[in-house]
Amino acid sequence: MNVVFIQGFSPVLPILLIVILASASIFLSWWSYKDLHSVKPLKRYSLIALRASSLFILLLLLLNPFFVRENTNSERPKIAVFLDDSQSMTVERGDFTGLESYNQVLNQFRNAEDGNFEYEYFLFDDEVTDGQSITGNGFRTNLNSLVDYIRERETDFRASVIFSDGIITNGRNPVFAAQNLSIPLITVPVGDTTDVLDIAITNVDYIQTVYTQTRQAFTAEIQQEGFEGEETTVQLLRDGELIETQNLSFTAQTSSQIVEFEQEFTQTGFFDFEIRVPVKEEEFTDQNNRYSFTIEVLEDKTNILSLAFDVHPDVGSIRRIIGTDQQNELFSSTYIGNNRFVGVNPQDIDEQMDLIVLHGLPTIGSSLFEWLQNQQTPVLYFAAPSSFQILRSDDITDLTAFYIANIGFQQIDIQIEPFQTTVSHPILEIPQNGLQRFPTLNTYRGSYQTSPLAQTLLTGSFRGIDSGIPVLIAEDASTNRRASLSAFGWYRFEQSQNPDTREFFELLITNLVSWTSTSPDRENLTIEPAKSVFSENEAVELQATLFNERGEPEPDAVIQIEVIFEDSEEESSIFRMTHRQNESYYAEIGNYPQGIYRVEATATKNNRTIGTAESRVRVSQSSAEFLNTKRNDALLNRLAEFTQGLFLVDYDMNRLNEFLQTSEVIQEQTEVSEELVYIHHSALWFFIVLLLLSAEWMLRRSVSLP
Repeated sequence: MNVVFIQGFSPVLPILLIVILASASIFLSWWSYKDLHSVKPLKRYSLIALRASSLFILLLLLLNPFFVRENTNSERPKIAVFLDDSQSMTVERGDFTGLESYNQVLNQFRNAEDGNFEYEYFLFDDEVTDGQSITGNGFRTNLNSLVDYIRERETDFRASVIFSDGIITNGRNPVFAAQNLSIPLITVPVGDTTDVLDIAITNVDYIQTVYTQTRQAFTAEIQQEGFEGEETTVQLLRDGELIETQNLSFTAQTSSQIVEFEQEFTQTGFFDFEIRVPVKEEEFTDQNNRYSFTIEVLEDKTNILSLAFDVHPDVGSIRRIIGTDQQNELFSSTYIGNNRFVGVNPQDIDEQMDLIVLHGLPTIGSSLFEWLQNQQTPVLYFAAPSSFQILRSDDITDLTAFYIANIGFQQIDIQIEPFQTTVSHPILEIPQNGLQRFPTLNTYRGSYQTSPLAQTLLTGSFRGIDSGIPVLIAEDASTNRRASLSAFGWYRFEQSQNPDTREFFELLITNLVSWTSTSPDRENLTIEPAKSVFSENEAVELQATLFNERGEPEPDAVIQIEVIFEDSEEESSIFRMTHRQNESYYAEIGNYPQGIYRVEATATKNNRTIGTAESRVRVSQSSAEFLNTKRNDALLNRLAEFTQGLFLVDYDMNRLNEFLQTSEVIQEQTEVSEELVYIHHSALWFFIVLLLLSAEWMLRRSVSLP
């Protein structure tokens, strides 16, 4: 086996050539001094040896030799230790005294740590963090995310030790993910194993935003254990006042039952509700006997009058889309002449309309035309074939926001032009996939004139050339809004086999109705919590949307929020929201104790107020960790079995250390690395050659040689 490899003029040279070079060096040195008989043999052979050594070293360095050096590194195996830091670990019951018993087990483990291993500690609840000081503040336990964390880092550790009660309150069952692990899990069960007597409200289904004159149902799931044959009551409170009670009977040792309440809302505002089950003396905890939530009640449904002056397929298509939205209350009326209507007579409707949808126009000067002009109601106008003659008069601008100064009465087919990137409007928040393949629309040539406040959002092209005809016009006045579509033939969009076409049409009509029916000074700013109820251990997050006075997303405003505790108007905190994208803003305002908080928001830009809004934030004690507190030994045992680990239910740390020492997977690993050492990289050889030549020179001088 060669231990030296030569790299230089030849990449690899055998030992034989090195011997030849050494022999040549000795021969040349001998040849230099072979005739020097006047010098004593010892000095002559010394001169030969010195010259041969320096010559051999120089020749060897010229060939750039290197040595292969093997390095052996042995590292202690790393063991990851994961400590359950959830609230269920703090439960004190029976022989288990919460964190005190937990720390006793941990101290026993730390005192028995084997010096042959390196231990690294982590805390986990819903996620994994570094540390080893347990507090019991985690409000959820996600063992599946823990197993995923271990799997992502299983090359860093040889085994994982998990201290937990095995109770899952969030995420999937971890057993399936554990089957993919290549390192063993050592599970150490910690917690209470006794059965409990408990009643818990585990879930409540409700709608956070409702409307007046509607009835809403609240559904609560009640779970119990240990109260077979007993009865209890479930109470519904609104703003602290008991308004309804239902009786509940438990017919099994363990059961889950559904209780439903129904409420009617007649006033707008925020209403605080609480579903409560009275606490029984034998119950383990009362933290899960109540569930609080807040409902915002808005004005009732949007009243929409659809008034048609022409029988056209567009009318039915548009009415179908409006009628499918449960928020809309549609009143249909079709004028057939001589003050006769199919459907309701709009002049006889007692209810206040939020929007009038016009299909065509009445005759100018008629009683119906004057009635429409006197209405202080937003108008959404759809062109109809018979209305273009009336559109020649600027008297209709108050209804349609445009008129046609000159019309040639030549009907043409137009295609919707792609959205302009410079035009931003809530109506146009529609995907425009395949816009060029959409059906054509019908309109008439002419010179279209829009009102000063109107904005053209869509135009049409005729035979591939922009016709300049405004297809969609929107006007945002000080009191109400108007929108007009100057082309007809929209029913083809509804009948299209292309789903993108139908989606475009449905979203366009929906956006038109919602934008036009909304008052210009209403809800420019909306703010709401990211979720209905936060836990005391969660950071409260707020999200807001802001549109300017023209209904466009406003990204450059300053939104300031004030958080006020309901029970103390003097305690408040001020925050500023961060812009996320387009009209979206958010703020994370930290953790809050249990209670209800009022959030008031004000959006300003250039010292002018764009909008104000108000919302409620509810913070409750987290009860998820107390719904089930019985240690799940079966789950922890399965995790150990599936990974060929150890279930240490007896806390025998000697057995744990023995497992770590004997397991082949956890044995100390030796890493062998090879290093190339080039001789010429060391300055030592320079000094050696210099020393040899110096010694030769001094010896030559001693024998009087030049």
